Amino acid sequence: MLGRITLALLLLAAPAWAENWRATYVISAAGVHVMDAEIRFTLGPAGTPYSLETRTRSRGVASLFMRSESQARSEGILRAGAASPRRYQSDGTWRGMARRTLLEYGPDGTARVTTLEPAQDLERTPLPDDARRGNIDPLSALVLLTGHVRETARCDIRTRTFDGRRLVQFDVTTDPIVQVADRGMLRCIVESRPLAGIAMDRPIEDAARPTRSVLLFGVTRPGAPAIPVRIDIASRWWGNIQANLVELTSAD
Repeated sequence: MLGRITLALLLLAAPAWAENWRATYVISAAGVHVMDAEIRFTLGPAGTPYSLETRTRSRGVASLFMRSESQARSEGILRAGAASPRRYQSDGTWRGMARRTLLEYGPDGTARVTTLEPAQDLERTPLPDDARRGNIDPLSALVLLTGHVRETARCDIRTRTFDGRRLVQFDVTTDPIVQVADRGMLRCIVESRPLAGIAMDRPIEDAARPTRSVLLFGVTRPGAPAIPVRIDIASRWWGNIQANLVELTSAD
């Protein structure tokens, strides 16, 4: 019964027009608060423009050892079963090094890398010739998943992302087992598999290994969209990384 109620809420959460929202998350690693994240997004029905912007900043003990902050933004058109990005930009600082990426997309979906700083950050495996064609940026992949959940109350999609350096395949499936602790919310299992542009600062068999994440989608209040309320990521270095939604407000 609870599962059917949640399914109805997810489907009814689809707005008839684009709305602006602001979500804030607290990110922890091994139970320790390490980062804050803010996401601003506009997401309407299929055929309308979307935008998604993220801002992150290290907090607590993490800022003492690896101070970092970043922001990224993607804009495009959400279509039935597809996201068509127009522009993707990422700026940030990692370990004291400034990083900047700008991708602009042509009508055929080919990404043009107009900015990539630094041009060579690490030694990486080669990118195939088609890495820039038919693939979307990482934020557009999240838009695609969120739109699919909103329209179908299921998670099942496959897509590839290119961020200017790496090509990654994402396979997302609906968890068939209803977890009592999830309170009837929709659990999406995400497997991300690096395909090319893999950093070679550690053994390639480790760097190319798939990573498993879990996104728990829910509707926090009437009229709000269905978005991830919790994200669990299995990290090789930090153990379990968890992002928890702490606030969702209208940004209008």
